[in-house]
Amino acid sequence: MKRLFSIALLCCGWVVSGASAAPESPQTVSNMPQHDVVQSVPPATNRVARNIILMIGDGMGSEHMWAAWLCNHGKLNIERLPVIGLVRTPSASDTITDSAAAATAIACGYKTRNGQLGITADGKPLDSILVQLASTGRQTGLVVTKAITDATPAAFYAHCKSRYHFSAIAAALAESGCRVIIGGGSGIVSRAWQEQLRAAGTLLRLEGHEHCLPASRRGSFLPDAVGEALRTLESHPQGFFLLVEGSQIDVAAHANDLAELVHETLDFDRAVGVVMEWMQAHPDTLLIVTADHQTGGLSILGGSKENGEVTAAFSTGKHSGVAVPLYAAGAGAAAFGGVQENTELMPKMLRATQTK
Repeated sequence: MKRLFSIALLCCGWVVSGASAAPESPQTVSNMPQHDVVQSVPPATNRVARNIILMIGDGMGSEHMWAAWLCNHGKLNIERLPVIGLVRTPSASDTITDSAAAATAIACGYKTRNGQLGITADGKPLDSILVQLASTGRQTGLVVTKAITDATPAAFYAHCKSRYHFSAIAAALAESGCRVIIGGGSGIVSRAWQEQLRAAGTLLRLEGHEHCLPASRRGSFLPDAVGEALRTLESHPQGFFLLVEGSQIDVAAHANDLAELVHETLDFDRAVGVVMEWMQAHPDTLLIVTADHQTGGLSILGGSKENGEVTAAFSTGKHSGVAVPLYAAGAGAAAFGGVQENTELMPKMLRATQTK
């Protein structure tokens, strides 16, 4: 009977494997540093957005967030934001995007090929949301935890056929006009370019030769840097655009390191909390929290929010093709709910500011 059933399946065009692939070994994490969530949550309003704060957890899928949620005893700042959506991530060349193509889609509103930055699939330069809002008189800022020339931030100011053209990307950064630049890469951005940025009035702070330390070792660097950026930008009369990236969520997921992944996601959530608190006095601000793609194929297998513990396993050391979560609050936030392409975020941000 079993043999006849197998033949029937084959005749129907179905292929059935005799044994399922073994999952990666589960990991259990507990005793993570805890933090309280912000009590007053910014609402979604119909106001015009004077300021836009875009926060990208690189590689952060829903599973990464819920692993952190369990470890923080069932609470996260991100989950309290009132508008929830999903973002599809395929690039112009691949079902599974890389960070360069995904960040270009978010920053510029166009799909491009994996590995390309700030250009269309056929190589035409694109003006990012950062550039377009700067043209309206707004100040701009970048806060990241990997090199400031890494793919995600670079898509907001550079135009390159390869995300690995670091010298050209650093040169573009020097000409970007950003008021705030905080991240890694002191050994990548030359002294001459650093001096050029400071001479132009940029608040420039670069940590580490290439990247910042991982979250388990860098203390409160990211939340502190976000607070510093907000204090620097908040008084500008025309408003600002600020990109914040929790860059090393992706690094931990690539390494299938659950403990470091939770550290990174909790660190990112603390930075979101800094913005949420600041927004109480700045209701003309739009906050968007999302990801460029999911990394690691994480599955949560168990855990306890009461004990601050999670058990999970990875299915890959690479990116996956699933849609990623989006959360929003503040001025114009309602437009970001539902399922959407990553290319839709940029024009929605412009409409929130009534730039277009």
